[in-house]
Amino acid sequence: MAPALLAAAVLAVGLVACNSDKLLKVTDPDVALPKALAGLGALPTLRAGAIGNFGVAYNGDQSVSDEEQVDLSALLSDEFINTETFPTRIEIDQRAQQVVNQSLLGTFFDLTRARASSEFAIRNFEALAKTANDSTGYPEMLSLNALAYVLFAENYCGAVPVSTQNADGSFTFGAGETRAMLLDSALNKTNKALGITSSSLTNEFKFLAQVAKGRALLDKGDYPNAAAAVAGVPTTFQYTYQHSASTARQNNGDWGLTVSVGRFGVADREGGTGLPFQSDGVADPRVADTLANRVGTAKPTKGFDGATDQFVQMKYPDRASPATIADGVEARLIEAEATLKAGDPVAALAALNALRSDAGLLSLRGYPAGSLPPLTLQVGTTAQVDQLFKERAYWLFLTSHRLGDLRRLIWQYGRTANSVFPIGAYFKGGNYGTDVNSPVPQQEQNNPKYVAGSCKQDEP
Repeated sequence: MAPALLAAAVLAVGLVACNSDKLLKVTDPDVALPKALAGLGALPTLRAGAIGNFGVAYNGDQSVSDEEQVDLSALLSDEFINTETFPTRIEIDQRAQQVVNQSLLGTFFDLTRARASSEFAIRNFEALAKTANDSTGYPEMLSLNALAYVLFAENYCGAVPVSTQNADGSFTFGAGETRAMLLDSALNKTNKALGITSSSLTNEFKFLAQVAKGRALLDKGDYPNAAAAVAGVPTTFQYTYQHSASTARQNNGDWGLTVSVGRFGVADREGGTGLPFQSDGVADPRVADTLANRVGTAKPTKGFDGATDQFVQMKYPDRASPATIADGVEARLIEAEATLKAGDPVAALAALNALRSDAGLLSLRGYPAGSLPPLTLQVGTTAQVDQLFKERAYWLFLTSHRLGDLRRLIWQYGRTANSVFPIGAYFKGGNYGTDVNSPVPQQEQNNPKYVAGSCKQDEP
């Protein structure tokens, strides 16, 4: 349960005589204020709420919000295409989002809720525990909070407001923060997590913090320190969010939007610039897909629109499929990119091929032995970067990395937006727009510190 949304009910029994005026003056709050969650005994609840809120914001079920960060990244980039009829979600796929787009509202606020709930948990861990180091939940909360900031930096425009709810229910409003500011906040949290010396900093949480730090540094273009940050993270390390079939809130949203209802499908060279995710899914288990056989429809091979072939991702085949948030593969890819940036394409290629031939990794992911043959050295820096980013796209498929990577190709590698994002005629009519990120919703304009128009959707 989200800490700020705990319902409270009052049941009065055994009334022998009553005053009707007093009876009508009952207190029945529908929301528990943060101050109600006090004491050491509340820490496990705060931790569970923060983890749950992050999972929902990452790739929770569409019954909670239209889509979440994994789907937003996939649809605005070249991983997914729209196979339904909702105009607000077509806007995302078409790179032509309006600030009043209601499909984006819940997506943004769910990530805001995830950030805020982990920060609330962090403050309580620091204030209530004998020492913050005594609780394993503390470094985990720091790392998840860091990743929330990273997702804002990668998927949204460079003007994301960061506000705080106070203990009395009031708000301290924040101004729009640039990508650099968001990433600095992420690094502050990961450094704090890695600075914990207590034995409670388990390997799992240490590795999580390392990967989160490496990702933030990579986004900042600090390749040597990004590689140093992830050193020692085992290739087979995985930090996953465990979805469940129990409730809609716990369902895997990618399963819901693809396998279940056919809203989004795997793209194939979208807009002439995208990667061949769908056609490569036949042979490459990292991006495996299948022509749909959707539940409860008379047109099993078509999407919800009844017209578009529905190629369904097989990374999340079930409503309870777990979602990887950070892992050792990402650590190795960060190291490979740093090596390539340092001018050693041979060593970078060796790192990529080491992943493809790692028997333990292939087994962990359920890939057949030998299913990823070795790559060959490409001629020229451009082709070598293309190869690296394709490997990132396939290893990190549907984990909310692709949009950030396309933007990095612009701001770090000097590519144009039209050379990396889908362009030209849009298959559902009209043309692709110019968006390279998602906007802050119009509702945020109620924030007195937020400047309307500061969010530039065409700026990488």
